[in-house]
Amino acid sequence: MRPSASHKDWNTLAAAIATVMVFAESGTLGRSRSVRFIADNQWDIVEFMRAMIICPHQVANFDADLEKVFRQAERFGIAACFDSWTKHPHT
Repeated sequence: MRPSASHKDWNTLAAAIATVMVFAESGTLGRSRSVRFIADNQWDIVEFMRAMIICPHQVANFDADLEKVFRQAERFGIAACFDSWTKHPHT
């Protein structure tokens, strides 16, 4: 992803990877909600890396950060973790 022009850190951020967890009735609906959620957070999607259904066994093995995102998604229907990095100072 790239920060959209409206992103508050547009001048300093180069890109990001988002891990989005969404509760949805279908994969299509989940992807649609994820795209809207990402756009609402002022990011432009460049590429989808993967989408997957998670099972209870995987949830039990989440690290603390992923568990936090999962618990937020349980409460609100969707949540995300945005891992971003800044632009190189010489570009």
